[in-house]
Amino acid sequence: MGVYYNFISLAGFLCIAGFAWALSDSRRKITWRPIAGGIILQFLFAFLVFCSPEKLISSSIPGTRELFVLFSDMFNRFIEHSRQGITFVFGKLGSYNETTGFILAFQALPLIIIFSSLFALLYYMGVMQKIIRFFAILFSRTMHTSGAESLSTSANIFVGIEASLAVRPYLAKMTRSELFTIIVAGMASVASTVLAVYVSYLNKDFPLIAGHLMSASLLSVPATFIITKLMVPETDTPETMDIRACKMHAEPDTNWIEAIINGAMNGAKLAVGVGVTLIAFVGLLGIFEGLLVFLQTKAGVATPITLIDVLSGIFYPFTFLMGIRAEDVQTVSHMLGTRLILTEIPAYQDLAKFAAGGGDPRTILIASYALCGFTHVASMAIFIGGTGALAPNQLPVMTKFGPRALLAATFVTLLNGCTAGIFYWGQQGILR
Repeated sequence: MGVYYNFISLAGFLCIAGFAWALSDSRRKITWRPIAGGIILQFLFAFLVFCSPEKLISSSIPGTRELFVLFSDMFNRFIEHSRQGITFVFGKLGSYNETTGFILAFQALPLIIIFSSLFALLYYMGVMQKIIRFFAILFSRTMHTSGAESLSTSANIFVGIEASLAVRPYLAKMTRSELFTIIVAGMASVASTVLAVYVSYLNKDFPLIAGHLMSASLLSVPATFIITKLMVPETDTPETMDIRACKMHAEPDTNWIEAIINGAMNGAKLAVGVGVTLIAFVGLLGIFEGLLVFLQTKAGVATPITLIDVLSGIFYPFTFLMGIRAEDVQTVSHMLGTRLILTEIPAYQDLAKFAAGGGDPRTILIASYALCGFTHVASMAIFIGGTGALAPNQLPVMTKFGPRALLAATFVTLLNGCTAGIFYWGQQGILR
């Protein structure tokens, strides 16, 4: 039965790519090199995470899986030790206990500030630039993509809207396909600073969640090129086809103290932004659904339907195609519908409850990959507006993407879910 679901995941991968091809605005001009290269990288990365040996030929050399477990353990320890700063300010409210329960504002959002400071320090030291450039060269050479879009999408593995800053000098002259790729990449991935929030939800029941979410961020890059180069093929010649001539733009801090402080301030803005967005969207959805239920009740509808229910129905076939067990398809469809409207944070909260209730490991794993992305309504304004502010002359082009970019980003996260489903068949040491 397990192999049956793996084949469904493979069929789902092909179907979602097929949907992207069907929605292409220029099917005859599709260049297949980025798509073929993206599929090869997607499956290679997944193989290294799910199927590689724990040790290499020599028992003293760690394999990919052992490094993966080590990373997850280090990330969990990072979160544990970083709570000293949170509890120092917020006291008992900053640490989870049975009396207070989980409080998002005090126990999860402050992690964004800490990790933002850490990444700012790593940028100041030049560590992040070297890592991002390594991935950019890998992607550019493998998929024959432009230097600018390779740099920006590589930066998206670690940061959010800030990734566009890495290629700021090139934005004004980017092609339509490059711009579409950059926007979709931002919406289809999550910043490592926010990733800590999701880890805090799930690491109790899914100890290796940190590694898998980082894996999902990495997988999102080749998946982005697969989808975007099908939907909006490159029809012009990018200015930065040679990755060697493409330099990463940076605005360095004067010293490490300034880097930490600026990182903390930027993290605080992001944490506040996440909090107020959730208050606004969850509150407005509550009002809208309350009104919807009221009108249906007055009309004599026995079982009122909510907006999330409608979206769950739309996602149902896609959830099935990811290879989710039949009995869990409705549950995961509801999570995907929740993410589209309310952001991924409430969706991961639902996944954490599912995991705590003894949910199926395969379902938990696939859902954790499929939910990993800023793929919601609010992100359209954030990424199109934010990137457009850096290149005002390109704003008219970007605003036309809108829902199309959101759909493409959704396809990317679903591809990641399918990929996890293809390569997981119950191996030991994948979830814990």
